[in-house]
Amino acid sequence: MPIAEYKHLINSYGKIIVPGWVKDRGYHYRDSDKTYLGWVEDSSTREYLIPDDVLHLDKAGCVTRALAIHAAVPMRHVSPDSDGIVMTDAEVTTTIENWYDNILSNNGE
Repeated sequence: MPIAEYKHLINSYGKIIVPGWVKDRGYHYRDSDKTYLGWVEDSSTREYLIPDDVLHLDKAGCVTRALAIHAAVPMRHVSPDSDGIVMTDAEVTTTIENWYDNILSNNGE
């Protein structure tokens, strides 16, 4: 599965960095556990390891994660004419499913 949930790392200089194996990164931050979603290369095409404890998500897993975030901190529409109206679960689901399809398409999947 090309989507991974990850946390930042600290390099040898004490700087916070994104793991190098996350190729398209910084999506859908979850404050409760300080994780993000990002695209990673498939194991059949990469020449490096990803730690075993990294959670890989399919589309349904991404939706489940987004709905859990939405339950804790409601997601809002961000267009100028929406006045920050809270999204419905169906809107969150559609948004994440579209994001999932787009990130795979943008990364050649």
